[in-house]
This record gives sequence, C-alpha cells and structure tokens, in this order.
Amino acid sequence: MLEAPGPDETLDSIGTAGVRVLQRRSGYRFTLDAVLLAGFAASEGAGEGPVLELGAGSGVVAFLLARQLGRGPIDALELQPAVHARLVRGVALNGLEGRVRPLLGDLREARTLLSPGAYTLVVSNPPFRRSGGGVRSPDEERALSKEELACDAAAVVAAARHALAPGGGVSLVYPAARLTEVLGLLTAARLFPRALRLVHARVGSPATRFLVHSLRDSDRGLKVHPPLIVHGAGPGGYAPEVAALMDPPRSERHTPPG
Repeated sequence: MLEAPGPDETLDSIGTAGVRVLQRRSGYRFTLDAVLLAGFAASEGAGEGPVLELGAGSGVVAFLLARQLGRGPIDALELQPAVHARLVRGVALNGLEGRVRPLLGDLREARTLLSPGAYTLVVSNPPFRRSGGGVRSPDEERALSKEELACDAAAVVAAARHALAPGGGVSLVYPAARLTEVLGLLTAARLFPRALRLVHARVGSPATRFLVHSLRDSDRGLKVHPPLIVHGAGPGGYAPEVAALMDPPRSERHTPPG
C-alpha cells in the first residue's frame, strides 16, 4: 500500500492525467509556473530522448512531462534531502518508476554529477528572487526554493549547457523583469533563444513571467509567441489554454493510481 501524507503534508492533484504531488503544508508549494513550464517545454522541445529537470522540488514538472505530456525518461535533480524524499515517494504514487529517476545533488556540481551531453531536453523552474532581494523566509526549505541562496541563473545555465546534447534544448521560466539578464546568460553560453513567450495574468495587464526555450550551439532565430493569458472565462477562472493543462473535462477524469 502506498504511503499516505504525513501530518505536515498534503497530497495534491494537478493536470489532466491524475498527477499527484506531496507537499509540506507550511513549506514551499508549487505554483502555476510549473504547469506552464511543463506545457511549454513539451511543445518546444524535441519529442524524444532523455530529459533532465534541474531543481525538481516535489516533482510537478517531471511528473506532468512524463505522465500527461508523454516525455521521458526524466532525471529529476533536487538539492534538499527532505524535498528529494518527497520526490521519491511521489514517483511511486504516480506509478512512474523507470520513467522518472530522482537524483539528490547540487546543480552547481553538474560536471561531476551528470554525464556531459546526455540529455535532449533540460527544464528548470529555478529560484526566482536574487539573494538579498527581499525579506527572507524563516523556513529554510521555502527560502532555498524561492531565493538564489544555493544557485543563481548563471549556475542554472551552466548546468544546462553541460548536460545538453548538441542541438538539444533548455526551457526556463523566470520573472519578466529578468528577461534581459537571462537571455544574455543563455546567449553567452551558446544556448541560443529559439522561442519566447510572455505570461500575463489577464488581458491588458503587464507581463509577470516569461518562458524561453534555447538550443545548444544552434542559432536558428527567435520566435516570439503570442502572449499567454492565465485568467479568463475557462474552467476554474483560467483562460482556455491554461485550463486545458490544469484539469480534464468531467467525462474524461482519470482515476489516480492506488
């Protein structure tokens, strides 16, 4: 019998394929950014080959890619031992043994942890906030997940560059205010931006996030997609495109694995 959530944990469902995620009630909890990144990476990345997630957390992106979006196998690298332990349990809860492999380690040590050029796709929903850029959470897990205390954007880009096969792609999500910085880091590492999409909460509102997909050593020009609008008249108050990633129609709901 699969392990139930602990007293300080929740078991949450996400996506159209019955993905379940273990999270701490009082710790860092996944956001819509993870769902948007998974959908974007699946649409922009090559359709076959091994995938790497840098900073996998509880496994939302990896599980969505493997179970809902048909990608894999996936190596999911996570730094924090307690978070990695929930990731391991989540693999079993979702029946993804053999498709998602949890790895415990620091992405800043990618050259010793990961084989060079082993992946066709790398994805990351990394810490967004620069170190010292705001009030630090007293919860260490939340602080490491939200603030660049254990890695920064340059480290994420360097790890992706090491892990990607020639012509492979990396998909990232970051705050819109860091667009110039991140595109510059990618280009300097010869990870040439291929697709860019700005994320807006509502029509007419400023962009809050951007999604970018870059190719290793392949400068094929940049496609700027139409804006991605999050909220609208679709199910759950989401715009139809986002709602389609979040929840299946009632007639098509999957029974979670037990």
